[in-house]
Amino acid sequence: MPDSHPKRVPTRRRLLAAILVGLVASLALVWLIPDAHHGMGPATVGSGARIGLGTTRIVIPPLGTISADTHAPFFDLDLVIGEVDPEPLAEAVSSPGSRAQLVGQIEDDLRAVAIGTALRLLLGGVIIGAIAAELITGRGIRILAAGAAGGAVAMAVTVGVTAATFNVTAFEEPKFSGALERAPQVIAAVDESLSALDGLRSRFESLAARLSQLISLVAEPVLAPQEDSVAILHVSDIHSNPIGIEITRTLAERFDVSAVLDTGDLTSFGAPIEARIGTLIDRIGVPYLYVPGNHDSLANRAEIARVDNVQLLDGSLATIDGVRILGIADPTFTATNEVSTGEANEEKLAAAPEVAELVARIDPGVLAVHDARQASETLGLVPLILAGHTHERSFLQEAGSTIMVLGSTGATGLGSFLVESNLDYEAEIIYFQNGDVISYDYISFDGLGGDFTIERHRIDPPPAAEPRPTNSSGGEGI
Repeated sequence: MPDSHPKRVPTRRRLLAAILVGLVASLALVWLIPDAHHGMGPATVGSGARIGLGTTRIVIPPLGTISADTHAPFFDLDLVIGEVDPEPLAEAVSSPGSRAQLVGQIEDDLRAVAIGTALRLLLGGVIIGAIAAELITGRGIRILAAGAAGGAVAMAVTVGVTAATFNVTAFEEPKFSGALERAPQVIAAVDESLSALDGLRSRFESLAARLSQLISLVAEPVLAPQEDSVAILHVSDIHSNPIGIEITRTLAERFDVSAVLDTGDLTSFGAPIEARIGTLIDRIGVPYLYVPGNHDSLANRAEIARVDNVQLLDGSLATIDGVRILGIADPTFTATNEVSTGEANEEKLAAAPEVAELVARIDPGVLAVHDARQASETLGLVPLILAGHTHERSFLQEAGSTIMVLGSTGATGLGSFLVESNLDYEAEIIYFQNGDVISYDYISFDGLGGDFTIERHRIDPPPAAEPRPTNSSGGEGI
């Protein structure tokens, strides 16, 4: 009897170790659990789970991948739309009634997929946990059971957290990567189903609506991302890179924009030959609103302004389908280094009060400048401020204004193109309704041979400006 207690202590430790090994191994080796394929309406859909940060990806070969951050870590969920039976699909999308039936069918199938995926993960966790415990902590039925229990607990908790935190409305701001020519349709397919959210009663229903739209997209195109909105393409800092102009032209066509708004540094060195980039702009089939930057010489500004579809904005207003855009050129030219960067920055800040006075008088919906310093006194006076200059993207809402600074549509310029640097080409499609900004698509092209990535973002009204404090003499404080 006295010898029995010392023998139980290491056994308990081994069992505890087996449970921990099973728990950790089931999480770390979840990729060993095979994917499954399911019938979903007229399509076959593969499903799987991987260790990740809580992203759901819907893969639509050959169109691309649409994803959103839908739930808490530690799983990513994948749905891959595979084979589509064309005859049932054609019948299913032929009328509103048959589309509604398709949504209902996919909803039922999606419930089965969710339950099947959860059971598969639990079973996989049990098996992986048991095997890992047997290999690492020793053999025996109790060790196997302890490892299996640890794996089951890990999977049960992770599946439960995923189910409890899953938020399908995260697809209101999706990210798309894949073929550019179908990007507007894929984003539209997700957005179109959002309008029905108020009438849907469960997350399965709303996700089923999205899947039905995406499956239907394989058979037929969907119209522009938002038919009742005005789309304007914002580009900046092309720096004489012809690839940047080609990307601009392609995006303008694919997204059916009403105009292109260029916030400057279209050229780079101030050389007269750079103005020939205007011949490429002339091929863009929509108005090209040009707000010159600090690398655009006066001569090049004037020459580019002669292109038929170019409208140079410098203290002037352009109205595009009800969107009032005031453009103000950069007051400096620094390409020849006759003016230092510090001196140029001071000059822009000094001109900011005049910019604010002009904004107050004209009352535009959009203020377009090259350098956001020019708009530093206009916060609260104009709803949307667009700029470039920094070659770095930023988004800020402050004092009643939304400030969007774009990176470089030319991947920082012709020099980067010549050395084939792996830099991003960037642009954004901004959507307006009744003259007010409602959302935007951020688009990046990774290097010369990469795919486009598109992220949809809503723009909520910025917080209202707070009254400025007054100093003891009654004037406004800074």
